Amino acid sequence: MTFMKKTNIYDMTFMKKTNIRIVSINLVLVLAVVGIAFWGWSALHPSAAKVTTTTALVSTGDVSATVSAAGTVISPGDIGVSPSVSAQISSINVHVGQKVTRGQLMAVLDSTALRNSLNQAKSTLSMAQIAYAQNKANTDAAVSAAQKALNDSQQTASTAQNSVDSAQRALDAATLTLSNLQWTNQQNHITTLNGGELTVDYCKTYASNYGTTNGNVATTNSTNCNTLIADSDAVVNAQAALAAAKAAQSVSVSSLQTAYDSAVASQKFTMDNFKAQHGINVDNPKASDFTVDQAALAVAQKNYDAAFIKAPASGVVASISAAVGQFAPTASSSVVGSVSGFIVLTGVSGLEVSSSFSESDAAKLVAGQTAAFTFSALPSVNATGKLLSVDLLPTVASGATSYKATFSLDSSAPELKSGMTATTTVTTGAAFNVLQVAAQAVTTRGTGSFVNVLTTKNGKDVITRTPVVLGLIGDSADQILSGINAGAKVVLPSAKTSVGANGFPSGAGLGVAIAGGGFGGGGGGRGGGG
Repeated sequence: MTFMKKTNIYDMTFMKKTNIRIVSINLVLVLAVVGIAFWGWSALHPSAAKVTTTTALVSTGDVSATVSAAGTVISPGDIGVSPSVSAQISSINVHVGQKVTRGQLMAVLDSTALRNSLNQAKSTLSMAQIAYAQNKANTDAAVSAAQKALNDSQQTASTAQNSVDSAQRALDAATLTLSNLQWTNQQNHITTLNGGELTVDYCKTYASNYGTTNGNVATTNSTNCNTLIADSDAVVNAQAALAAAKAAQSVSVSSLQTAYDSAVASQKFTMDNFKAQHGINVDNPKASDFTVDQAALAVAQKNYDAAFIKAPASGVVASISAAVGQFAPTASSSVVGSVSGFIVLTGVSGLEVSSSFSESDAAKLVAGQTAAFTFSALPSVNATGKLLSVDLLPTVASGATSYKATFSLDSSAPELKSGMTATTTVTTGAAFNVLQVAAQAVTTRGTGSFVNVLTTKNGKDVITRTPVVLGLIGDSADQILSGINAGAKVVLPSAKTSVGANGFPSGAGLGVAIAGGGFGGGGGGRGGGG
C-alpha cells in the first residue's frame, strides 16, 4: 500500500513536469512565430522616420526667366575686298595682321589703260557739248534765214497788193467800157446783118469769115465790131493781169512759209535725234545733262578708281591672295564665318554669337532681349549682348528641331576669336521688386497653382494648401500676383529616406499634420506633387 502511494506520487510529479516542459516549448514556439511575423510585418511596413520640414518665406524680390543654348563666336563683318577690274598688281601696301582704317590705300593696280579710257570718256563728253552747240547754231541760222525771208515777203506784200489792185482797176475800167459800148449799140439800134444783137461773138465770127473791110457790111457795123472786139479783149487781158498778180503774190508768201516750216522741222529733227543719242532731256543742257556720256564717264571713272584698292571699313588684314605682278582676283564671296577675296578684312563690325535653340525655347525669343555669354576656352571672360534675329526656317537634325539665333556682343575681349564655343543665356522675362516665392514651393496642376503654407496651431505645425495666381514663371522663383502675402512660410517638397539596420527603408514622407488636404510626401514642384 505504502509502495503504491509512493508510485502514484512519483507518476503524478512526472506528469506535471512533462506538461510544464510541453507548455514551455509551445510557448517558446509561439513567441518565435510571433517574433518572426512581427519582424516580417515590420520589414514590409517600416515606421515613418522623423522628417524635418523645409520651408521658405514669401518675400519681395526680382524674378527672372532664361533659356540657354550652346553656340559659336562668329565674325559676320568679315569682308573680301576684290577690284571690279582685271589688272596686274603694281604694289601691295599692307600685310597680314595689320590694322587698317576706312579709306586706307591697301594696293594699287596698273592703271595705264584705265586712265586712257577715262580721258577718252572726258573727251567724248566735251566733243558732245561742242557738237550740240554747233548743231544748235546751224539749225538756228537756217530757221532765222527762213524766218527773215518770210518776214521780208510779208513786208513787201503791200507792193504785190498794189499790182493786184491796179489790175483790178484796169479790169473794172475795161468792163465798164465794154458795157457802155453795148448799151450805146442798143440805144442806136446797131444790129447784125440779120437784125440781131451785135455781140462780141458775132463780130469775131464776122471778122473771121469776111474781114472787116467787106463791102457788103455797113461801115457802122464794121466800126462797132472793131471797137466791141477791142473792148472785149481789154477785159480779158485785164482779167489775166489780175489773176497773174494774185498768183504771184500767193506763190511768193506760200513758198517762203513752206521754206520756214521746213527749216523748223529740220531743226527739231536734228536736235531731237542728237538729244536722244546723248540722253539730253532739256533745251539748254549743261554738262550734267548729257546723261549717256556722263554714264560712260562714270563707268570709266569707277574703273580707274578701282585700280586703287582701299579699305571699305576699319579692320585687320586677315589674308592676301595674290602678289605683285599677278592679276588681282575680281571675285569675292561671303558666307557667315567664311569669306574670300584678294584682301580679306576681319573684325570689321565686331564679333557675334550664333546659337541654336530648341523650338520651345525659340518661341520665347524676341529681338532686343539681353543675353549673357560664357566661353569654354576663356573661363574668366564673361560678356553680354542682345538678340539680333532668329532664323525663320528651322534646322532639323536627328529628329530634333532647332532655330538659329544671332546675338551682338556689347564688348569683345582681345582674346576672343571667331570660332570659339560659347554658352548663351537669354533673359526671356524679368519682374523687379515683386512678391515672389521659391519655384520648388509651387505646384501646378492644369491651369491652377498652389503652395503649402505652414502655420502653427496649438503647438502643432499645420500645412494648408493655398491656391495662388502666378505672374512670371522664373528659373528659381515665381512671381505671386495673389493668394498669399509677404512673410508667409511655405513648405518646400522633400523626400528623405533612411535605411534601417535590416537593410530596408525605415521611413519616407512628411511627418506633419495637413489641413486642407492634398499634400503628400515627396510631392510638389513644377509638374505636380502630392
